Amino acid sequence: MSQETPVDEFDYVVVGGGTAGAVVAARLSEDPDVTVCLLEAGPSDVGDDNVLRLDRWMGLLESGYDWDYPVEPQVEGNSYMRHARAKVLGGCSSHNSCIAFWAPAEDLDEWAALGCTGWSAADCFPLYQRLESNDAPGDHHGRSGPVTLRTV
Repeated sequence: MSQETPVDEFDYVVVGGGTAGAVVAARLSEDPDVTVCLLEAGPSDVGDDNVLRLDRWMGLLESGYDWDYPVEPQVEGNSYMRHARAKVLGGCSSHNSCIAFWAPAEDLDEWAALGCTGWSAADCFPLYQRLESNDAPGDHHGRSGPVTLRTV
């Protein structure tokens, strides 16, 4: 449903248009019989080079595209740090480039061997493929999923 369509009620309201919220809203909206409202406090990143230029992500801190959360000083740590939490549609996947990787097959297989049914590489790798549209070489990568990954 487009944001221009006025609606008084929805079947689902997803608060937070970051990575997880956007995925949840997208999956819910696959059912044409339900309405979904996705609420995000920040702007869209579509066509916004302030957000999309990967070499500028540090400049987004304290910019209005970030919640600007300070980290509590740690006894044995830095005296002052910032915790980047995006205030933009797409969340930190847009804000700080979303580094993506496949979990090592041996780690997944170890989890499965320890009793985590459904977590083997054979179980998980097809889900990665379904998720991604990846420009990296290799037949194992997905090419038509909803998450676009590009090599930089």
